[in-house]
Amino acid sequence: MAITEYDAAWYYEPVQAARRPVWTQLSFCLPASIRRPAAPTGTYRLHSDGRYQTPGWARAQRPAAVLNDGRICPPAVRGQIAMFPAPYRLLEHHAVLLRDRLRGDLERLKPLINEVQKEHRLGRTWRVSAKDALALALAARDAAGQDLVDAAILDALPHRPSGVTTVLNKAGLLAPDLDHGVAVLPHAQRARSQPQPRSCEQCLSWGRNQLCDACRHWRRKNADQQGCCGRCGAGPLPLQNGRCRDCTSLRLRLGPDTDASTWRQLRFAGPSRPAGISASRPEVHRADRLVLSPPVAQHAGQLTIFEAERDWRPLVNALLPSPPPSVTTLLEDFARHATEHRWSRQSHESTARVLRMAAIWLGAETTFREDDLRALTRACRSGGRIGGLVAFLNQREQLLASPPRRNRNEAFVQRSIAAFPPRIGDELGPWVRVLRGTTRSHHLATDYGTIRRYLSYLATPLADWTSGYTTLRQVTTTDVTTAVTAVKGPRAHERAVALRSLFRALKHAKLVFADPTRSLHVTRQELLPTTLAPDRLAGLLETSANPATRLVLALVALHATSGTDLPDLTLSDVLLTRRQLLIRRPHGRHIVHLDDTTAALLHTWLRYRHRRWPRTANPHLLVTQQTASTTDPICTDYIYRRFTPAGVTLRAVRADRILDEARETEDPVHLVRVFGISVTTAMKYIHTAHPHRGGPVPH
Repeated sequence: MAITEYDAAWYYEPVQAARRPVWTQLSFCLPASIRRPAAPTGTYRLHSDGRYQTPGWARAQRPAAVLNDGRICPPAVRGQIAMFPAPYRLLEHHAVLLRDRLRGDLERLKPLINEVQKEHRLGRTWRVSAKDALALALAARDAAGQDLVDAAILDALPHRPSGVTTVLNKAGLLAPDLDHGVAVLPHAQRARSQPQPRSCEQCLSWGRNQLCDACRHWRRKNADQQGCCGRCGAGPLPLQNGRCRDCTSLRLRLGPDTDASTWRQLRFAGPSRPAGISASRPEVHRADRLVLSPPVAQHAGQLTIFEAERDWRPLVNALLPSPPPSVTTLLEDFARHATEHRWSRQSHESTARVLRMAAIWLGAETTFREDDLRALTRACRSGGRIGGLVAFLNQREQLLASPPRRNRNEAFVQRSIAAFPPRIGDELGPWVRVLRGTTRSHHLATDYGTIRRYLSYLATPLADWTSGYTTLRQVTTTDVTTAVTAVKGPRAHERAVALRSLFRALKHAKLVFADPTRSLHVTRQELLPTTLAPDRLAGLLETSANPATRLVLALVALHATSGTDLPDLTLSDVLLTRRQLLIRRPHGRHIVHLDDTTAALLHTWLRYRHRRWPRTANPHLLVTQQTASTTDPICTDYIYRRFTPAGVTLRAVRADRILDEARETEDPVHLVRVFGISVTTAMKYIHTAHPHRGGPVPH
């Protein structure tokens, strides 16, 4: 009864009140007819509106709020110089506890707050937030012993309304930004404070991150082994053979004798060795900047014990020595090469920096490895043209080209097959070889992208069969039907196509006795081509002034050229005297007869190409700034992106052109001759344009 009626100490702080002596009121025991029911505490805490409401007697005894808490930003002596800057940690509720201390300062800033509020048409909510932010900024200024508010204080505010900086600037309370030489900068343009050094949690190395790069890589590699190190006892840490990363490194460099001790080597966080240092030499660490003195180039005729990938990151912030005359001559030749190929200044400077660093370190007369140049470009985060630099060094016969890179789709296929049990993996290998055309000369090679999609369609059935079967010979027609009917719609058709391809290849390689997909039939809904609205095609050529873009738009919109044909066009495929364009495809050739508009756009592009890149050796018709220095074709995405400003897609424009021609004729042979499409595709367009012809669309 006391707690629910008059004891506010128990109401607000029951834990502290329970430790103090209390008294209770004596009362009479009244008859049951006039007994007063006891009211529980909860009735005062939650009312019908669902909100917490304190009873009136408790609000009357509530202690006064502390508006000048001395624990928050205690003022320091003005003009005192701090030994080191300390980070500010300001919270929103701190402003309420500082209002009485800064009441005079806030009153002097009140006219300026009103002025900024009227000038920017801000609301009442901004006024309250601005006062809280100004109170925190002024309190932090007093705690630092300064007369003006530093920019670092503004960055530490939990929230800063848009006009706080303006109010402080008008009041003359904002310190100048010495880094930029101006009174104040917008918050988005102000330089961020540098991160404070800290120790790595695992190896205790001195760096910038909570976990250094080496320990992060070690944790990913040994995530399955956690515990205390058997040598130094530190832990729990990722372990390898019972030792942490530091102890493993010491054992490799100093031998097994280090197992008898428990000391650890402290170091700076960073690369374990600079570029070019042999793996057998002691580990070398650097500070923020490394000064390389006298010649660092390799000696002529020096043999390499073994090939090792260089770590070029230590050279990124290094102060390299002045380039010798041979390196200067190489850079001058490269500058002439960039001028002849019309490189921009930014591309030339970023690429020349990579060449300068590689030439100073390795020597100007050496043969540069393509892998080293690409690794150095990634380390420098340079936006230069590595392809142009490779072409320049290749012309000078100073390039050691890297081996052909394996297609990422090919790597995925090989990894996926290797993950299956040995016997099933041995059966999937011939399937890939059959699709790639290595077992049949007349079979067209299937690209690895299609095989990768087939494997994704077969992921679930193969996983189910692997758990119950040891070979694909055990798969029956019932298993195949169950796998296909488990999904619906287009996914069922995709899975059926992949299963039919797999078992037909295994039957061809004589690895299965019977094809379980022989009687498999899956129907699907055929999507017919659609036409575009006339207003979407109007002014298509006027959407861009680029000659290459206009030529691509004309070839697709007028001649229905596919996006995979355009990147492979070469200059020898252009027959100007006959006004023809030869398109080479895997199944044959197709000749495009150019109209006046397309021929004029082709002439314009050829003149621009010769004027823009007069010395390019790229044989392809379409080149870009990146491919002009090489002999590679442009990517397919470049072709598809030409239609983005017009708001249409290449496939939609091409389908609209073929469908428009199909409306003028009912002869599918005419479509085959004009556009070079297959008979099946031609019949699909004929049935769409002339539904009265009826009949099923051939598959």
